[in-house]
Amino acid sequence: MAKVKTRGRERPAVETAPPQFDWLLIACAVAGFVVSGYLTVTKLTGGHAAFCTTGTSCDIIQSSRYAMFLGVPTAVWGAALYAVVLGLVLSGLSLQRWTIVFALASAAVAFSAYMTYLALAVLHAACPWCLLDAVIAVALLAVTIWHRPGARGRRAPSRPVRMAAIGIASAVVIIVFGAGVFVAGSPTSGLRYQEDLARHLASTGAIFYGAFW
Repeated sequence: MAKVKTRGRERPAVETAPPQFDWLLIACAVAGFVVSGYLTVTKLTGGHAAFCTTGTSCDIIQSSRYAMFLGVPTAVWGAALYAVVLGLVLSGLSLQRWTIVFALASAAVAFSAYMTYLALAVLHAACPWCLLDAVIAVALLAVTIWHRPGARGRRAPSRPVRMAAIGIASAVVIIVFGAGVFVAGSPTSGLRYQEDLARHLASTGAIFYGAFW
């Protein structure tokens, strides 16, 4: 061990402890990054993800306007979020870094829930990859809460009341922002959605019967 001189005397130098990695958080972040990255690549290359053949519910979602967010595939943002979480965890989870991870995990769960709502209520479809990503986001949030650091002081962000405030604020901000982006882009996407719906109906053999007078 190295020694440090202090006023003519030597004392052992204080060694910095290596960061303690949270392997469950790392696993969740890596899994989320892989899934989001895979969807990003298939979207950018114009391909189809596994189990998302042409005309299926999964294909309808991946071809809809909700698959793009601010000009890039929506999955890109998920991959970026998981990459940031992974970097923070690998840097060693201080209280400040844990707070950021918790806020990001809360936002990921909220946005995944919002996207699931859009898929089921608006597109009337379900995507196994999107649902898997949502499950990973929930797991990330659960592990983050489970491994929260001890609360020191009334204003510690790991206290239940503070955690609730941070989580709710993150969820509200991401949902409001996401809804605003999708609503702003809705006038130009009606034709594309109709084409996607028509392709889905044709592939399933649906027949439309109508009459007029």
